[in-house]
Amino acid sequence: MGNDSGKLDFLFPISNSTLNNFLNICSSGVVFLTEDGNALYANKKIEKILGYSRGEIINNPLDMFITTRDRPKLASTLKIITRSHETYAEAPFDTTAINKNGEKIPVSISYNIIQENGKKLFLCLIDDISSHVSLQKKLYQQAITDPLTNIFNRRHFDKKMSQEFTRAKRYGRSFSVIIIDIDGFKAANDIHGHSFGDQMLIKASKIFDCVLREGDSIYRYGGDEFAMLLPETTKEGSIDVAERLKNIFASDFSNNKNRIHLSLSIGVASYPEDGKDEKGLIGAADQRMYYSKERGGNMVTAYDELDYLGDNTCQTLHSLISIANLMETKRGIGSNGLNHSQGIRTLSIEIAHRLNMADDKIALIEQASMLHDIGFISMPTYVFEKKENLSEIEHNEIKKHTLVGEEIIDMFARNNQNNEFSHIKQIIGQHHERLDGSGYPRGLKAQQIRPEARIIAVTDVYNAMRSKRPYRDAFPRQKALEEIKTLSGTHFDSEIVDHLIDIESSHDHKDFY
Repeated sequence: MGNDSGKLDFLFPISNSTLNNFLNICSSGVVFLTEDGNALYANKKIEKILGYSRGEIINNPLDMFITTRDRPKLASTLKIITRSHETYAEAPFDTTAINKNGEKIPVSISYNIIQENGKKLFLCLIDDISSHVSLQKKLYQQAITDPLTNIFNRRHFDKKMSQEFTRAKRYGRSFSVIIIDIDGFKAANDIHGHSFGDQMLIKASKIFDCVLREGDSIYRYGGDEFAMLLPETTKEGSIDVAERLKNIFASDFSNNKNRIHLSLSIGVASYPEDGKDEKGLIGAADQRMYYSKERGGNMVTAYDELDYLGDNTCQTLHSLISIANLMETKRGIGSNGLNHSQGIRTLSIEIAHRLNMADDKIALIEQASMLHDIGFISMPTYVFEKKENLSEIEHNEIKKHTLVGEEIIDMFARNNQNNEFSHIKQIIGQHHERLDGSGYPRGLKAQQIRPEARIIAVTDVYNAMRSKRPYRDAFPRQKALEEIKTLSGTHFDSEIVDHLIDIESSHDHKDFY
């Protein structure tokens, strides 16, 4: 009963046996500690939590049963309590206990100080919060996951973008973001219904997930739009991922039976060149995605189109590039989902940026890269499928493709006021010339060869070696780079070769074969 002094009087004394019984039926683990942190007492509940017997717990410090990371926090808390001259209760803090089997158990620990005959004892209450932590993780996972596709949602993308920017700025690293829109999705949804559309989105997310490399992540951005984050990835590497994704997706979603022909419009942006903050980088990728969509879809855009080109020039160039792409795809010129010209475009532009070339020169390189082999359109298909070595006559026919390419471009250059075609014609005609004059078709040397053509000369040969041919397997990356290096300074511009080697060696390049 209570008395006027505020103390609690009992009608009968509490025996040690009763106290022990109470502590052992307590729902929390109970441990009494000395001032130096060693256990004097442990109840049955703490045995259940830790898996150790009370005999193994008593006379040992409590911190030997918790994760190493939080031991300093435990020691600091005990010091604070020790300095107190009064009864003291410390708010609970969460940590991780390590049980006898080495398993990690989330626990919450609270402390109370007890004064007994001039000595201090610490009463520790320890609760297993595994179910609470598990529920919190489940709720958090639900909050960051798209319920339909089971991949990350826009909310989590925004958070990861912020984290990636912080990391990239701190360590001076590059990273890339890809925005993806599914071409033809609305029409398919209208024809076959929303349930069918949901199935398509689920299938699409699985394809995206299969293309991801270690460290990459995919998000449902909204509706039929998706986003990818590629840490430690340059523009060249991100275009490679995007092009592979585009080709795999188009192949898997061509279904004549259901009249389904879905493809992807993709925009790529990389830090730091395309945006200094989150809004700028996402905006660049988003704008390029819409550019791909406006051009008919099934396209990757990683650079902004220059304003000085007229609409007619742009339209003509796009038409020519489409013809060149179709020709290369039909004849199997390329590998790993990329045709040959797409492969050298990404490398050539990356090298041009490293050489600090002007935007108009980089635009020329991009266009010429995609059109450099358009002259092959006049070559018979059997030449590309031949498994034996080509004859001298066939070699000579192959060499004519630069002249044929010049003639094709020249038809447009004559009737176009913009001199873009004239420049492209020159680059196409010179991309097989060599510094020492051993190239073709005119045997030009050194500075007689345009810088844009010197870049494509290197990336063209390198990409050809890295691609499988009917008469040989693809060269491993290191072997191809060594071959290019041996020709540096004679056939190829040494500065360009050095940049190629640096690009291929410096970032996380993952082979897909």
